[in-house]
Amino acid sequence: MDPVTQGLLGAVTAQAVLARRLGPRTWLYGALGGMAADLDVLIRSSDDPMVALIYHRHFTHSLAFVPIGGLLCALPWLLSKRHRHDRWWIALATTIGYATHGLLDAFTSYGTQLWWPLSNHRVAWSWVAIIDPIYTGLLALGVVLTRRRRSPRSARLALLFSSLYLALGGVLHARAIGAARRLAQERGHVVGRIAAFPELPVDFLWRTTYRAGGRIYIDGVRTPWFGASRTTEGTSVLLVEEQDLPPEVVADTGLLGAFRTFAWFSDGWVGRSPDDPTLLGDVRYGASATSPDALWALQLEPGGPTPVEVVQSRPDGGAMLRQRWREIVGD
Repeated sequence: MDPVTQGLLGAVTAQAVLARRLGPRTWLYGALGGMAADLDVLIRSSDDPMVALIYHRHFTHSLAFVPIGGLLCALPWLLSKRHRHDRWWIALATTIGYATHGLLDAFTSYGTQLWWPLSNHRVAWSWVAIIDPIYTGLLALGVVLTRRRRSPRSARLALLFSSLYLALGGVLHARAIGAARRLAQERGHVVGRIAAFPELPVDFLWRTTYRAGGRIYIDGVRTPWFGASRTTEGTSVLLVEEQDLPPEVVADTGLLGAFRTFAWFSDGWVGRSPDDPTLLGDVRYGASATSPDALWALQLEPGGPTPVEVVQSRPDGGAMLRQRWREIVGD
């Protein structure tokens, strides 16, 4: 999720455990630990755009790296004589904060390598969007109240209610999958694979996708907290798998490797752009719940000046916000 939310979750979790031991500054240690894993965004290459896709939410987000990441975050205090009486408690706070990062990211749809180095599988439960003001607000309230009252009770309540909110996202996710499956049945489609991805900034809007007949069908589903789900029919794009690539791409190990990385990154949800057949889009994300145009796509050009390029679409921001508002209010 966004760095602010990650920091708040790390802060409130550290407060829930160590507020009495470390006092008002507990939130700071937990917040630093909670945000630190995203420093992997600095791992990138100007020559190879695949590097950023591979290493974001990679080893720094794994459960195995938590003790190392927590200790690295605590180094300024571990090396300080001034904090020699509390330094290991501070290290525990930063480690607790660090441990929350990968787990929270796994609740989104982007994919997080929790099991590295045992597996490079990208865990993505898709229960919450990468920005959710309600979830963030619950955490912020807990951090502020705990710091003022110097008691872990508010932090623990914030963790309880924010966790219940995530669980609600799981229920709504299941409802969105059910609505998409019913729509596919009405169309007479035999579904090979189906998924639902949360649309920011609320937990009741979903972009659903399913595979059928060599195509990916994209629809929107609204799952209000109270009331029946409602589906907005979208469109479809051609599914692109390795066997669908042109011979000149398959023959080039660099281009084929780039496609395999992109397909792994997008969890196999790769569709051909309806406007530009050279663009292979990650159809999990679009300008709206039903838009066939992916927010980013892979462009492979054998023999071109830039053989491999990750292209980001730049939709009209105002139009995008107006469309999202209509989706939120159910228009």
